[in-house]
Formats: sequence, structure tokens, C-alpha cells
Amino acid sequence: MVSSVIFQIVSIIPASNVKQVGRSSARIYRIELIVMAAIWISVIPTTTATAQSWGGLYNMDSFLEQPHPFSISPKPYPPSKITLNQITSQSVRRSSPLPLDEKKNTPPNSNDPLALRGWSWQDLLTEVRFGALAHDTGPFSAKEEKGVDTNIEILLETRDLLNIIWSPRPYLGVSVNSGDDTNQAYAGLYWEWDFWKHWFFGLGLGGMIHDGRLVGDKDGQKRKSLGCRLLFREHINFGYRIDKHHSIMTHLDHSSNASLCEKNTRDGSALGRHDVILNEGLESIGIRYGYSF
Repeated sequence: MVSSVIFQIVSIIPASNVKQVGRSSARIYRIELIVMAAIWISVIPTTTATAQSWGGLYNMDSFLEQPHPFSISPKPYPPSKITLNQITSQSVRRSSPLPLDEKKNTPPNSNDPLALRGWSWQDLLTEVRFGALAHDTGPFSAKEEKGVDTNIEILLETRDLLNIIWSPRPYLGVSVNSGDDTNQAYAGLYWEWDFWKHWFFGLGLGGMIHDGRLVGDKDGQKRKSLGCRLLFREHINFGYRIDKHHSIMTHLDHSSNASLCEKNTRDGSALGRHDVILNEGLESIGIRYGYSF
């Protein structure tokens, strides 16, 4: 079949052309045509197959004979080798808030001064002290008033709020005179230091308000001239701690206005009055008992 096709192609060449180019040239020309015809004939089957695949004549039997991909069950996944014993508390990370029952059992932060979880009076009230004080005894002012003062004082917890000033304890107290002389209520901050195992020394700084005389002597009564209704108040304690809860101490307090108060008083002159600084001060000394919680 190929030879017949080549013969037909070669016979197409006109004889006139052969005569013109000569016999040798015509022979070369025919050989070239034969080679080209052979190459063309070999390409035809390949292009025909490609055209059949593009035109829908491709054989689908091999594809249809393949099994469906979902008809084969997958291989079982190997079980995990991690056990519960290998899971530690550090590997568990919570992404949600604590349950209510865990929040109840969570201890408060000891460094938080405002943590009042499980609050009780022992968290606020640290000690109660009371005793009897001799009223207006000196030694820094004249002795013009009499009687005995009943003294009651409480010391409070600050929960480390005052560490910057060496952790004092706030205190509140009253001294009530047995006669008709000056009564007082006071408050301040108290520092205390232990030494020799059971002994302690304390210092209190604060202020007081009283019901005594601002200008003392009046209507024949001899009273202290305290000058101002509000006075500075300082006190010291020197005591012995019997055990964890009980202690006993000597107490001395002093109150005055630091010469900040002036009063216009009579002086017996023609004008009859003049300004004077009234700051006689007031002291008390006695014994007190303390109970620590």
C-alpha cells in the first residue's frame, strides 16, 4: 500500500520538468519526494489516533473495569499509645473559667491585702487592751486635774498596706475620767518591737478629741487650759508578753497642741484682754492588760 502511494506521488511529476533538469537531477528529485512521502505516511496513523481520542472515540473499557474508590473500606487507625498516667496537671491547659466548686476551694492570694475570703474578726482585730490610768500626773505639765481614767483600746490589722512605714497597727481608744475632768477619744498608728524573748516596747503617734477646757481657770475652778479641741497625742508602752495571747504593760501618754492655739483672754489691764498661747498639755500613766487574737 505504501509503495502504491509513493508511485502515485512520483507519477505526479510532469515529464517536462524531468527533461529540463536532466536525468540526474530528476533522479535526485524523485528520491526526495519518496522520502517525504514515507514520512507523511508514517505520521498519519498517530494523528488519526489522537483525533479519535479528541473526537470521543477513546476506548473507556479499561477505565470502567476499575473498582469504585469508596467500595474499599479504609484501614483501621492504630489506637493511641498515650495513657492517662502520662497526662500530668502541667500538660492540661484550661481555656474556660474555673467551675464554681473549684472557685470555692481556691485559697486566697496571701499577697493580696484586700483578700477577705473567709473573713472573721481575727482578720481585722488583732488585740484589745484595757487598764486604769492616773489622770493628769505630769511630768511635762502642771497637775491641775484629778481622778482615774478607765482606758480601753483596740489594735487593728492592716494586711501589709503599711509596710512602707514599718508595718504599724492602727489603734482606737477612749479614756473616761472618774470625776468631772477631761475625757478623751483618740486614734493613731502604733509600732512595737520585741526584745529579750518576752519583752516588748511600743510607740503610738496620733491625735485626740476631748471635752476639757480650752481656757482653764473659770468660775473658781482650776482646770487645764488645753487651747484647742483637737490635740496631738503620743504614748509609749513597756511590757511583758506572758504567752501568745496575754500581756501586761505600763503606759504613759501625753497630749498637747504644740503651741499652735491662741486665745484672747482677760489680763486686768485697761483694755482688759490680750492674746496668749494656751498649751498646758495633759498626761496619764498606769497599768494595762492586753489580749491578742
